[in-house]
Amino acid sequence: MSDLAMRPTSIIFYNNFASHLLCAYNPNMYYPGLPHRWSDEDWKTCVRMLAGFGFTTFEFWLEPRMFCREALDSDLGIEYTRQMNAVIGFTHDFGMKTELITGLATSGADWRTLCPNLDDEWRTIRFLWDAWTKRFTGLDSVGIFPGDPGACSRHGCTAETYIDKSVEIAGLIRRNLPRAEVEFHTWGPPFFGWGIIHMGPESRGEFIGKDQASAWTFSKERADKSMAHVLARLKDFPEGTVVAINLGFNSDGNPGGESDARAWAAAIAETNPIRTWDYSLTEGEGTVLPHYRFDRLFERRRQERDAAPYSGGICYSMTPMLNQLTAFEAARSFRIPDSDPKAVAEEFFTRLFGDAGREVVQYFPLFEAMPGWGSYQKCALSRDEYHGKMATLATILEDLKPCVVDTPFHPSVDEYRQEILFFARLCADLSGPSPDYDALRRAYWDRVYRIYDALPGHPDPRAQGATDELIRFFAQWQ
Repeated sequence: MSDLAMRPTSIIFYNNFASHLLCAYNPNMYYPGLPHRWSDEDWKTCVRMLAGFGFTTFEFWLEPRMFCREALDSDLGIEYTRQMNAVIGFTHDFGMKTELITGLATSGADWRTLCPNLDDEWRTIRFLWDAWTKRFTGLDSVGIFPGDPGACSRHGCTAETYIDKSVEIAGLIRRNLPRAEVEFHTWGPPFFGWGIIHMGPESRGEFIGKDQASAWTFSKERADKSMAHVLARLKDFPEGTVVAINLGFNSDGNPGGESDARAWAAAIAETNPIRTWDYSLTEGEGTVLPHYRFDRLFERRRQERDAAPYSGGICYSMTPMLNQLTAFEAARSFRIPDSDPKAVAEEFFTRLFGDAGREVVQYFPLFEAMPGWGSYQKCALSRDEYHGKMATLATILEDLKPCVVDTPFHPSVDEYRQEILFFARLCADLSGPSPDYDALRRAYWDRVYRIYDALPGHPDPRAQGATDELIRFFAQWQ
């Protein structure tokens, strides 16, 4: 089979700019008075870059703080609507499409999960889907997923409830956007672990952090029952509905064992297009660093090719202004899964810096020394060896001169070089003989996460936790 015949129809760049994933490298869509807002020109350049990399679709999440009545007529909601409509226009200008995804029933800044089995709350859910899909009339695709923090488990709600109610919402989407594709997601609670988020008898769907792990209580019996229900209801979704399904019902999408999903993916593909929604391959939601996870990325593409006729999938990013190499590699992995990721990285850096850029590639994987979600390889170097190599990388980066690139790059190539240089110096200092961990922690925080200093009441501890984890890793490395 030729590469052209294997080429997927949807190579999706999913930029998750949710308010709990704010950082210096992600657009701030929620706090107009704070840093990291993007202009329309920023968005235009970014979309042109993604098109140049080979992506066919830009995807964004209408997160709960927007998916609520309060946001619809607020100044923030109106500006959000205007700018995302501008982004939709840019994607069309450069031959791409735009997909909006949102949780079936999670609503508001407090991330409350509404109950589809309560008439008043179901009316609210339907109202919000109706109102928001009418605001983005240029959308090419709309995805439904269970929601963050997870689908409802009150008043008899189960995975089957999510499936049945998604059929209704899919019909609403198709009526409002007759030309738009519908994508139904089999990930997230109750799907990613095929568990059910615990909600006590007094629950009104509030987000309770300590209950989130309950979603990972796996049951093959429940998984099989739920997937059988998916197969039975697919005929009721709008024609052409795409189903997002990974190779495994686990956080890494790994096939094998009781959570193997390959047979279900193949069965669904007999009637509907399928896509992968493997969140862990590129960044996860861990520490912000330049990433290099490409052996696993290309291996997963080949596994998908062998398992079922996948028609594409996502490259997830919460750092589109830092991990452009990941985006470049991910787009290539869908088109030519047998590529050598090292050769692809060399192509990327020679495009930006000429032949001198090729030297960066041998050092770049060292940024993955710290294990994290989706990255499990261990660094074979001693601490001293690691320090020396990171210091060498910093020297190389200091001397690189940007080329004139034939495709727009966001931000500029030299700004990208400066950011990679910051992280090379940081890792060299953290692994040095006498690190001042407090000062280095502050340097990292100020560079990456300082926006949260203006949001001291933000409920998600992810930024603080990721920063502490980085420092702890180097402090404990003997």
